[in-house]
Amino acid sequence: MYSRSAVKLWGNGEISIPSPNGASSIAVEHPERPDVEGTHTILHTLLIRTRGHVYKTKIGGIVNAEVAWSADSKAFFLTHSDAGLIGTYHVKVVYLTRSGIRVIEPVPDGSKLFSPTCFSPEVPNVGAISWVGNGSDRLAIAVQVPPHSSCASMGTFRAFVIQLPSGAVISQYNQIEAKKAFSRGLGSVLRNQDDSCIEEPQSCIPCGMKGGSCGGQ
Repeated sequence: MYSRSAVKLWGNGEISIPSPNGASSIAVEHPERPDVEGTHTILHTLLIRTRGHVYKTKIGGIVNAEVAWSADSKAFFLTHSDAGLIGTYHVKVVYLTRSGIRVIEPVPDGSKLFSPTCFSPEVPNVGAISWVGNGSDRLAIAVQVPPHSSCASMGTFRAFVIQLPSGAVISQYNQIEAKKAFSRGLGSVLRNQDDSCIEEPQSCIPCGMKGGSCGGQ
């Protein structure tokens, strides 16, 4: 969805995603009676196998989740929704350490980076695009306006390269710039966003909102 390099975690069957160095892997533990929203299964537990140990995350239920390992095999990112397709998307980063696993959310509130304009306050989606470089200390993320008709330029996004684990912004891009800078990494949700709202923002302001057009009135 957000990252072309990520592996989706929903669907049927067993899933095992090895790290680039082959020393670790991510697996999914399906509940005995999974909840299902359409074809998107809520996955309750991620298992991380490394150095002869198996760790269960405490991330909780995961909807529409996708993951990708860093090139150095020291971490992976997880993008997931907290409530299905219409829920808010978050990014977690899971580090593998000698003492176990460490889970962080580098940008818990995407509106700190990019606040959408909606009829009522809404939190933007945050999705991981790709790791930057050969380590696990920089990550490209998208902060997306919720795809709701109550928001101006719904579904559009901005991209940021952040430093981990702090979440500090290193660089940022508007949607058109991001499509050029991360052309190989963008998932379909981002890649297919129409640029007309970026080129002519006033055309994407809902009727009733300041600056919006109500059928030419």
